[in-house]
This record gives sequence, C-alpha cells and structure tokens, in this order.
Amino acid sequence: MKQFCFLLFLSFVNISIGGLCDNKQYDLQALIQISKRTSKVHKIQKRVNDDENLNLPTDEMIMADGYPAETHYATTEDGYILAMHRIPHGNQNRKVEGRPVVFVQHGLTSSSADWVVIGPPKALGYMLAEAGYDVWLGNYRGNTYSRNHSYLNPDSAEEFWDFTWDESAKYDLPAQIYKVLEVTGAEELQYIGHSMGTTGFMAMHHYNTDIPQRIKLAHLLSPVAYVKHMESPIRWLATFGDAINDIMHLLGVGEFAPNSLIIDCLATFACHEEMATADLCANVGFLLAGFDEAQMNKTLLPKILHHAPAGTSTYTVLQYAQEIITDGFHGYDWGNDEDNLYHHGSTEVPQYSLEDVTTPLAVYWAQNDWLAADKDVLRTVSQLPNIVHGMLHMIEFPQFNHLDFLWAIDVDKFVYEPLLENMKICEETDCRV
Repeated sequence: MKQFCFLLFLSFVNISIGGLCDNKQYDLQALIQISKRTSKVHKIQKRVNDDENLNLPTDEMIMADGYPAETHYATTEDGYILAMHRIPHGNQNRKVEGRPVVFVQHGLTSSSADWVVIGPPKALGYMLAEAGYDVWLGNYRGNTYSRNHSYLNPDSAEEFWDFTWDESAKYDLPAQIYKVLEVTGAEELQYIGHSMGTTGFMAMHHYNTDIPQRIKLAHLLSPVAYVKHMESPIRWLATFGDAINDIMHLLGVGEFAPNSLIIDCLATFACHEEMATADLCANVGFLLAGFDEAQMNKTLLPKILHHAPAGTSTYTVLQYAQEIITDGFHGYDWGNDEDNLYHHGSTEVPQYSLEDVTTPLAVYWAQNDWLAADKDVLRTVSQLPNIVHGMLHMIEFPQFNHLDFLWAIDVDKFVYEPLLENMKICEETDCRV
C-alpha cells in the first residue's frame, strides 16, 4: 500500500495507478479531484450524535458549564485575527481582583475548546479558574476560531494558508500575550502550552526577547522540538524527502482538512478495519497523536469529535515532517530562495536554539507519546537551560499518550494537580531568580 501511494506522488504524468490508499484505479487528474472530496475514511463525523449542545463554541460551552466567558481578539503583524477565550473567575471562586493571569495555548490541529471540553471539575480551564487565576485560552491562526484575516479570505485566498508554526512563534504568540497583558494590566503571567503550543513557545525565543521576561513560569505539556523518533504517521510524509514540496504543490496545499488525499493515505497506514478504534483513528486528531483506550472516557467522545480537529495549514504539519528528515529544530524550508526570503527575511532557514529558552520551565512528558517520543523529549530537556528544580515530571501511567494531556480520565491526577502545585510555587516565590 505504501508503495502505491509513493508511486502516485512521484508520478507527474497522466497515467493510471492502482491501489492508491483505498484500493481503486484512478488517473492522476482524477486523484487530484478526489483529494478535494469527502473521504470515506472520515465519515466518523456523520455518525456522531448531531446534538447542538455538543457543538457549542468555546465561549458558549464555558457559559453552559456555569462559568463567565469573554471573547477577545488579537491581530498579528501580518494581519491574522486570532480569537482568545477568557474565563475571568471561577464558579465557586468568584473573586475578581488580584487574580494572577495564565495564558494557555493548544497544540496541532486543536483549539481553545480543548481546555474546557471535558467539563468541570476536571477541565484545566475550570481548574485554573477555581484555583484563583484569570484564564486566557489562545487560538493559533487557521483554526476554528482564528480563521480570519484583515484582508485575506481563507475560503478563496490560497495565500491565507501559506504559514507554518514559524509564524505561530513569530507572530501569533506575541500578539496574543501582549493583548492579554494589555487588557488585564498585568506585568507578567504564567504560560501553559501543549504540543505545538510548546513548539511555538520555544521557537518564539528566537524572535522575541521581551516576552520571556514577562513570564513567571512556562509549563510545557508534551514538549515537541526534536521529532526524529516520532511514531505519528507524520513520519510517513518524511519518507518523500526533498520531493515533498513538489508533491504538495502537485496535489494542492492549503487547509489541512480531513477530506484530503494526504489524510486518506495517513489513515491507510495507521488504521485497520479490524481495529476496535478504527473510527477514532480516522479522526485526524487521534490519527496523528494516538489513542489510549484505557484513559479515554468514551462517553465524552461525541463532544470531543465535534471540536477536534479544529484546523491548521498543511505546511504546519509538513514542517514536522521536514524536521524528521533533518533531525533538527528549525524553520520551514520553503524549497527556494525567493520563498524563504519572503517568509524568513533570509534565504537561510532559521535554526532554533533551545539554549535561548531562558524562561523558567516546568516540563511534563509521557512514555507512550506518538508525537513527543521519550528519546526526543529527553534530548530537548538536556538542552533547556532553565527547568526549575523539581519540575521535570514523567507521567506515572505508562500508556499515557499525547492527547491524554487533554482528555484522559485521570488527567487531573497525572498532569493538572502537579501543574497547579508548580504554579502556586512560582506565584509565592520568584522562579526566575
């Protein structure tokens, strides 16, 4: 099967190729059209209960759970309009004045909904609010809540999707954090990031020296910098090596959507019909990050699948594939000097040094993580210069996976309770000293 997909991608002439991912015969032009249609692998969303209450946007979901909610917007230097959802105080803890600020950033193909979707009392957004924090939930460009731009239409302007997590690090995080500090009047805050929320944060230090000085403590949940040992099917994209840019331009790039040919092929390699979790695997989130059946509350699945995946660009996913090939932590190579100059201000791709990440850190990692493999995490940790003593946490449950940091049955016990303890320590004592 893998060989057939490989042959398709390397075929730039109008020939018939058999067995592409779904065991059918198509010529190349037909395949390009098919890649734009809804995939049979992804009919999972049609089987999910279509109850409107399961599909509430983040702010309405927060209010439905009995908490106050606000929506604020930050505009990046390059024109993307990013939504942020705020929980200004708790349901039980209603004190407003003097609440320390925390900013929380989601991971790959995710959104602010991740932090509240499992509901009280275990959702991190609510735990933080009840612990006395002013909670801000960010959204990277291109997802459900940040599919907006000052002048580009994401439905018709292909250039809207010409971004990677380089732009998340250079523009999205600074714009959101500065907005939070402006609205709250706070001088500093704590940061929590998961997956690409950690990637962007670490890379941000290459572009911005001011924000790190405004962060008391950054919590890296499943940190992703080096990805050589990644077990996610993203590894399959890396097998195309230097040809990957040509392949993407042939098939069309833009929004990383679950109806794409790329997703069909990834699902083919990762999923099998006989698997009890085949439907979950067909969902792009579980497909890319893995599934831990023992820690999944199955009653929450319909609600989770209404909010994930939340969208990103294809280039953002490909950047991780490039890093598998190079075994580095660096910017996206757009494949030619002109595009690199446009995106990076130089024909050279930026190299990100973890030694620049001087912010005080707490790190939380799992042993069965598809995206943040233990070998890669330990390599990352060895190069981070400022992990606070006692704040390097390996999750005790051996099967704990990438998405368990968001939705596991015992996520409060394994992740959020120690996180809150670390936050308290650095509120009471300056961890930057």
